[in-house]
Parts: sequence; structure tokens; C-alpha cells
Amino acid sequence: MIRIALVACLALLTACKSKTSKEGAASGTRTADTTKATPATPVPTPAPTGDVPKLRWTDTNGELLLASGDGTKLEGPCGLTGTITATEIELGAGTKQPWNIVQRKGGTFTLPRLDWEITVGPGGEVVHARGGTKTPLGTVTGADTDERLAWFGALVIAAPLIQHKVGIETLDGATKLYVQGAADLRAWDARGATGERIAAKLRDDPRPVFSAKGAFDPNKVTVTAAEPGKHVLEIKRDDDATRAAFTADKLTISENDKGELAWHAAADKPGIPFARVTSRATCRAHDLAVTALLWTFLGTDAGAKALAAVPTKRK
Repeated sequence: MIRIALVACLALLTACKSKTSKEGAASGTRTADTTKATPATPVPTPAPTGDVPKLRWTDTNGELLLASGDGTKLEGPCGLTGTITATEIELGAGTKQPWNIVQRKGGTFTLPRLDWEITVGPGGEVVHARGGTKTPLGTVTGADTDERLAWFGALVIAAPLIQHKVGIETLDGATKLYVQGAADLRAWDARGATGERIAAKLRDDPRPVFSAKGAFDPNKVTVTAAEPGKHVLEIKRDDDATRAAFTADKLTISENDKGELAWHAAADKPGIPFARVTSRATCRAHDLAVTALLWTFLGTDAGAKALAAVPTKRK
């Protein structure tokens, strides 16, 4: 069961496939025949000894993924914490997994019968490979000896367990949805209060894919983060349905430190509240979650109606 879950979560984490080398195949040069060679088989990581080393794994933007070394504490992004021992990890509320199931050969980690591998390079560079593509997953520091590197297997198992869930709801509580995703939240899934999927975005998707057709085309709505606490909503109002749903081609949306969302008729106008963000932490992943939430929410009939229902002037 852990293998299935790990594959699914790593797909969200990387959304990629690995790369196979075929150098010399078409060059006509003579190469060594390796078809009968049997590669060395990695063995399950034996339980390490001694104290937990200080490892720090950051993503390609320098944001924390996982860190260890403060006693048995395992630290994740956005305030997520857990524990690490020589045989198992726990991340979040009771999510425990054994980590010595991971196999290691030098700096390469994998699981039996799975087609992915994660490799730590000489400078701590972490790379995920699967089915033809290699994807950088940031850098780990502190894994500078073989003994310390062995503990990185725990982080390999812990990383897919990082799951964010951030919500949005109208001020009257009538409309709610949430977005969930792994690690850096560049891939995510948005669902309604009863669990129905509304939209989803893979890592390489330029925009969300909506599950159901609404009164207007959600592909004509684009939400981008302009700066911390500020988003820009742009609408291509070239048909009756989109013009009926939105009163302007461009709107500015702000978020205050309480997670309250307000739209601004103009950049220099005070904000008019229309919704709030829930389960929000101050971190980059949740910043991306707010963009995803706004894009999903305002791409639905309910979200557009909630925005349209807000009075144009403060009382």
C-alpha cells in the first residue's frame, strides 16, 4: 500500500518521467556489450546508528521541504512537523511509515519494482528520474558522509507525505472549496465542500482544467499573483456569458493578514471583502495555494456570483 501511495505522491511532487541514455546507438561506433551484465542490486537500507544528522532539503527555489537534526524532530514546510527514528518517520497527525524499505546504492535511492529513482549528487543536488526525464528536486545539505547520506532515505519516504490543504469560503459560508497538493503545490487538485472535483492542475499545465461546464468559459479567466497579498484577475469578456458574469476586464484582489479577500474596483480604491482563506500558513506553498483557490473559485459560477453580489461601495 505504501508503494502505491508513494508513486502517486511522487507523481504530484515531480509530474515527470525519467531519461534513458542511448549514446552510441546510432553513431556506428563500437561499444561494449553490456546486454548480459547484471547490475548490482541495491539492498534495503539498514537501520543507521547514532544521532539523527542535521539534514536540510530545500526545493529549487530554496524553500524548505524537510529538515532533521533537532533531536528526533522532523520539520516540513508551512509549520508541518513530525519525528524521525532509525526505522520510521511520522509527519503530521499520526502519519507513520517505515523508511528502511527504501533501497540505496551510493547516492541513489529507490523502492523495489518501481521505475523511479532519486539521486543525491556530489554537491547535494537532488534529482528525480522516471521513464525518460530527469527533474531537479532541489538540494540537501549535511549529507556529506556515507553515514549521514543513509539517513536521507527517511526524507525520500517523508517527502510524498507532505500534503497541503487550504480552503476558501464566501463571507456567508454558503460556498466553500479547498485545494490540496504535495510539496511545493505547483500541482494541485481543487474540490468542493462535499469532495467533488472542480479543477486540477498538473505541474506543466499552463492553467487549471475544470471538470464541469459552467455558464461561462473558465479559460477566459486568469488569476496571477502580482505581489505578496495581491492578485490580478483578468477576464476576456468577448461573449455575453462572460460579460454577464464579470463587470470589468480586470480586477485587483487583495488578501490581508487575517486571510480576508477583497476586490478593488481600481488599484487606488479600498478593498471590498467577498471571501476568506482558511487553514492558511505563512509560506510560499500556501501563497501558491491562494492563487490556485482564487483561480478555481472565480472560474466557477458560484465564485463569479459571489463576487458580483458584493456591493460596489462600502456602507
